[in-house]
Amino acid sequence: MAPESPNKQYPLYNTTFSLYRISPLFTGSSLLLNHVALHQHARRFRDILAGEVLRGVRVGLGPDDNVLARVGALHTVTWKLLPEEEAWAVEDETYIGNDDTITSLAINRGVLVTVTYEKMAYRAILLRARQEGKVDETVDSARGEDDGFQHFPLLLSKMPGPLRETFVDYLSTTFDARVSALRPSSTHLTDTFEKYLSDISIGEDGEVLDVAERSRSLRNVIKETAVFLSFDLPDASASLKTIDIQIAREDLPKIITMGKQIGKQGPGGNPFLDALTIYIKAHLALNIADERVKIVRIACGAFVLGGEGRVKITQPLNAPDGDSPQSRATRRLVNDLISVASGGALSKEDGIS
Repeated sequence: MAPESPNKQYPLYNTTFSLYRISPLFTGSSLLLNHVALHQHARRFRDILAGEVLRGVRVGLGPDDNVLARVGALHTVTWKLLPEEEAWAVEDETYIGNDDTITSLAINRGVLVTVTYEKMAYRAILLRARQEGKVDETVDSARGEDDGFQHFPLLLSKMPGPLRETFVDYLSTTFDARVSALRPSSTHLTDTFEKYLSDISIGEDGEVLDVAERSRSLRNVIKETAVFLSFDLPDASASLKTIDIQIAREDLPKIITMGKQIGKQGPGGNPFLDALTIYIKAHLALNIADERVKIVRIACGAFVLGGEGRVKITQPLNAPDGDSPQSRATRRLVNDLISVASGGALSKEDGIS
């Protein structure tokens, strides 16, 4: 079986990634990682994966790594700058060939690391915030990088355990960096979904769409929605693990409308959650506002985001001019994750061991 052909879509989309936060990378230079530097890191990392001799010691993945043993021989390792989505071109992703350290000198959003085996290709993406001003700008995007550190707060990984651990070890030893699993809270999950619903309901002119257009946008972009609940009940039966609430695309606009009506009667701002809370309490006698009830995953047509630390983002449907409410909502979703990754301590409990 040949490896999958390179994706023509932007690397962030249609792939389930594990989320990690990463401390600033110490490079000892105020210059951004460039072609030469990435070329060198690709070669060094390939030598480690191939089991080459480094400083007199044989390194690399051991023979017991069964997952990688099934994907065939190592073909290529690339470290390259990830351009902004508007600058992404199909030829930038055509890297399988004789040169295993191809990089791109486009305006960068981060660093894209690709490890290609005979039957499979794996990826890791180190992301910095996209500078757009207003709501999409995060603290990290404006931070000066004149202290010898490079800031890529969010790491997205699509790698099996042994390969991921080797990659993290390379980052740790080479850049004096700390990598920690990022597990979004229930509040972050619901806030992300509420923001996304709000963002796709705003037209090109910045005005809120009318009821008919908003309903059409919700049905076409969000589609079916699933909300997964778990329970923090020490004395509960072990068989009660999760409950998933399925919402048909035709019902979502009605829920949002109901939530907005609830908001008029008191503190609001979360129409979806407000309406869902009342509906579930009335029909299931379950209070999801209770602190012992946790929302652990939200899945819809636009994205899947889980408290276990995984995300999958669907490629947005662009307008003729290359932008759309969904594109803007997706950029905000990603930058919110970067903002969360760049703030807060890297706790021991969140480690990847």
